[in-house]
Amino acid sequence: MKLLFLNSLKGLKRKKIQMLGIILMVMLSTGIYVAMTSALDRMEEDYYNYLEEQNVEYLSVDTIIDYKKDITKEDMDYLLSHEFSNLTEEENSIIQAYICAANIESCAICYNEDPFSNIAFSYQIDSIFQKYEADLYIKTKKLSSIQEKYDFEFELDRSKSLKEEDTYIKVLPYDPDKNINKAYLIEGRLPTNSKEITILPKYAEIHNIEIGDNYKIGDTEYKVVGYAYAPDYIYPLVSYSAIMFDEEKNNVIYINEADFTNINGVEEKTFSVLYHGDVKRQFEITAPTEEKIEVENDNMMKIFYDEDSPVTMSIFTVTRLGRISSLQLEFATNRLFAEYFLYLLLGVAVFVIAIITKKRIEDERLQIGVLKSLGYSPLSIAVSYLVYPIIGSLIGGLLGYLIGSLASLPLSNNYLNYFLVPLNGFEFNLKYLIEAVLLPMVLLSLLSYIIAIFMLRKKPLALLKEGSNLKVNIFSKIANKITSFLPFKYRFKYNLAFRSIPKLIVVALTSFFTGMLIVLTLIGVNLMDNLVDSSFNGLNYDYMIYTNAVETEELDETADYILNGTLPLVKILDENNNEKNLEEELTLSITGIDTTNQYIQVLNEKEEDIKEQLSDENGIIINRNLENLYDVQIGDTLVLVLDEQKTKTITYKVIGISEEYMNLSGYVNRTGFSQKVGYDKASYTSMLSSDDKYSNLNTLDSNLVDKIATVLNFKDMKENIQDTMEQYNVTIYIVILFASIMAFVIILVIANIVVEENKKIISLMKVMGYKNKKISSIVLNVYTPIIIISYLLSIPAMIKVLEKIVSVLAGDMEMTIPITLSPSMAILGLVGLLIAYYIAVAMSKRVLNKIPLSIALKRE
Repeated sequence: MKLLFLNSLKGLKRKKIQMLGIILMVMLSTGIYVAMTSALDRMEEDYYNYLEEQNVEYLSVDTIIDYKKDITKEDMDYLLSHEFSNLTEEENSIIQAYICAANIESCAICYNEDPFSNIAFSYQIDSIFQKYEADLYIKTKKLSSIQEKYDFEFELDRSKSLKEEDTYIKVLPYDPDKNINKAYLIEGRLPTNSKEITILPKYAEIHNIEIGDNYKIGDTEYKVVGYAYAPDYIYPLVSYSAIMFDEEKNNVIYINEADFTNINGVEEKTFSVLYHGDVKRQFEITAPTEEKIEVENDNMMKIFYDEDSPVTMSIFTVTRLGRISSLQLEFATNRLFAEYFLYLLLGVAVFVIAIITKKRIEDERLQIGVLKSLGYSPLSIAVSYLVYPIIGSLIGGLLGYLIGSLASLPLSNNYLNYFLVPLNGFEFNLKYLIEAVLLPMVLLSLLSYIIAIFMLRKKPLALLKEGSNLKVNIFSKIANKITSFLPFKYRFKYNLAFRSIPKLIVVALTSFFTGMLIVLTLIGVNLMDNLVDSSFNGLNYDYMIYTNAVETEELDETADYILNGTLPLVKILDENNNEKNLEEELTLSITGIDTTNQYIQVLNEKEEDIKEQLSDENGIIINRNLENLYDVQIGDTLVLVLDEQKTKTITYKVIGISEEYMNLSGYVNRTGFSQKVGYDKASYTSMLSSDDKYSNLNTLDSNLVDKIATVLNFKDMKENIQDTMEQYNVTIYIVILFASIMAFVIILVIANIVVEENKKIISLMKVMGYKNKKISSIVLNVYTPIIIISYLLSIPAMIKVLEKIVSVLAGDMEMTIPITLSPSMAILGLVGLLIAYYIAVAMSKRVLNKIPLSIALKRE
């Protein structure tokens, strides 16, 4: 056994490429693991400290106001003397009618029908309350009523969104007495005086803005007095028109409270909640189940679960929760990726070691046979074969730890391109030194030991028997018959490939799974491109302007007007009025448009604009998603409800299908939709325009700005997504490169072993006059067809997997996505894989060229 052990150490010199393959696999796996986990540890610790030190909100909430019950006489008396002190004559008459309808005071007016059953009346009341911020008074009162029960404090958070040249800005009023979401100062000071601001440090760096410089917003210049983070903008989504954070074009500004009121922008108002006690911060949007609440009373979403709670979610709840907590999801997914990648590459290393071990046992079968005949057990002999995993793990693990630790610093800083969290200094984490060396060593040694024992199962006589280890098996015989019509070069090549089935399987599986990884990334590029193209297809406008309330007066005669609504879909009837199976109530997004709209097209599968069909006020054009998921066909009737009691319904007949795949939606006639839901005349909730005046709200009349809830700039949104996708494409190419390196290492080891196994054949071919180049073409390129075939098979396999995943997600996400891979991208992936293969082959040629002619004269 000592002889075998010493021989193993000497063999390392002769098998440099094979040893290098193991070291590279261990180094890559541990390097990526250490880099990612070290960076995540650093980010995670600083992130949670940041949440606690700045009192970052757990979530934001809204409250439901029941205008029939929630407003008392005392409330109304207070509001009339304060918030409602400057009502217009028309608004005052509406409020007086509301006072009578809600029985707040005794009135002589009698209603034959409950006015609150009319959606238009309810919208009028709500819009007046919002206009004068009377709703905030009622909401604060309702939140205060449950404050003790849930043990929290709350504050009203305000912000304004605007655009200045190419920059989207989120403006926040600085309040030194604020206790929730306290501003984090990085350098300088916070704005306490008029015409002072702080900005993001990276934005300042990119635009060469220093403390003391002036920064212009509209026609007003402000002095930059510091750099600061807003803790409720950890992921800084500053505008829905720039959903991907761009350090160059996105800025978050703190400003003096008095100056805040003078800035024109789309205002966001929400209540921030900060729990007391031990309440878990969790990234989840849905309220917990009843069973979960009973066991886990500290869930931060519990406030939404209590049926007596007036609290509800709003669009701001979801957005702000994502801004603050999405980094938690990044931690979880990246840790999972790092661990799986570690085990994946270590698993590949086991394959490589198995091939090397098999080759060594075959080469040393005579010595092993002698040792076994002398009484040595396979268990003791197998110990000598642990040289490769031990040395490979030791060298590869140390290199991986060093590279990973150094790479964790730029990786942590890279996170700051997307998440704004202050980071502490860098330090080496010795915990990962043990994991980087010990874990691969134990895992690889254990598996290698088992493999060696399995390979040493032959009896001594079988091992002592002379003969070539390259036996002709059934597969090589089949290959010989199939290729009998081919020239000698090809018959010999494929016969040689099929002589060693284990290596053939390893090459095929490596190429297949590497191909699946490459195909996944390539489809990812097309997937996002398809989503962008389908999302913006048919949109001929640049701006969608949402209003705060339902409007009837046309604010912009050049714009198209849209009435948006979300209604429950409770029944689907076929052409014979038979009810289709609908397992659960659906929510349908209705878009009321005019047939004369110039900025919007409703395209069918032939890319024909079919909105003219909406001259039928009882017709609806549904999107392809609704047809795919719930088998809704042209001619079917949709039954929608208007009230919570489901006593008032409206119906639409499906007259067309648009090629749109997001959500469950349909287009209807705007005038007809307005009348069906109870408005006296055609109404709207949003406008479509291509007028660039909406790009900068500072240029608009303040009365118009007050009516605007938000502005979506689709031109900027598309550009923002495409810019982000260009960065994502770089990541895609890195993944392809990495996958190719993984394939390269395995193929390099196998090609090297192929050369060693066929030394005698190569030597004979040299004796016969074959040149090294020709021999290389015959011996080393044997796996080229296998690699190409395996890669081509990986394409439909990966597409099927993705289609299955999308079909599972479709029900929850209410979307269907066509999975496609363009031929050019598929060829790109194959080229990357083949480049790795041919580099490995070229490196193995050096070994082939050194084989002397004398090998042909030696006996096996």
